[in-house]
Amino acid sequence: MKRLLILGFVICLITYNSTIWAQSSSDNTLRILAIGNSFSDDGMEYLPALLDNLNVKNVEVARLYVGGCSLKQHLTLFNEQEDAYILNRSEAGGNRWVESQAKVSLRFALSLGKWDIITLQQQSGQSGLYDSYEPYLGELIQIIKELQPSARIAWHMTWSYSSNSKHGEFRNYESNSQKMLEAIYNATQQAIKAHPEIEIIIPAGTAIQSLRMSAINNYPHDLTRDGYHMGFGAGRYALACVWYEELIAPFTKISMKGNTLFINKGMIAVTPITAAYCQMAAQNAVRKNFTPKKVKQVKHTLQKIEQNRKY
Repeated sequence: MKRLLILGFVICLITYNSTIWAQSSSDNTLRILAIGNSFSDDGMEYLPALLDNLNVKNVEVARLYVGGCSLKQHLTLFNEQEDAYILNRSEAGGNRWVESQAKVSLRFALSLGKWDIITLQQQSGQSGLYDSYEPYLGELIQIIKELQPSARIAWHMTWSYSSNSKHGEFRNYESNSQKMLEAIYNATQQAIKAHPEIEIIIPAGTAIQSLRMSAINNYPHDLTRDGYHMGFGAGRYALACVWYEELIAPFTKISMKGNTLFINKGMIAVTPITAAYCQMAAQNAVRKNFTPKKVKQVKHTLQKIEQNRKY
């Protein structure tokens, strides 16, 4: 009998320790790092607020910022080990941005624990010029795979400039927004063909183009605040919906559709109606990455938003 009690105790102890090990080996947290510039800032700015609105507590997002940084510059900064980046992090459960007190290096950020998804993008003016991607994209991917071998790589496919943009590099596309978007599509498709390590496309440009075809567009500003950066209202909000739906919803199993995050900023404020348009555009873009679709009917999405507002 004594031996049976001892054996039972040992079995319980082993089972208990196995449970503790399983819990400590995986905290069930998704961690996303963006290597980018002001366009990734636009894309991610409202993500923590969106996570909070959806009551998501197990997602950490971080972004590295150097203004106008190209793939070539990212590689140079890595090789020179320069502390050039502003790092903003939103910890899981905190759901608010906290900026680093000092600038950091790319290697430092890539060494901050295990990242599940790491995003890359090209500088906006060169986003439709594939010749500007190489060999820098390939070398950055190799660096990521060496330092974060289990991370999935995502490509942030940005948007074209507005119809009235005065950006100096708009001339690369004959100052034509549609031609710029088509060039971005072509460059993105070349990139993913050349680099199968890119597993995910964040179709920001497609969602924005869909909204530009829809009733809430403010032509010729086309949802921007200065001809190229997204507006502080619907523009940035739509991007957050895209980033969430593409990267986070597969993990949480919770769609952003029907969220009640409203933002009274910019030329196009996020109201229940404009939110419904943005949510539909984001969802359509995630379904078909390279196919803009005019958002016509938002009745069912608006009904879901209104229903969620009651709780």
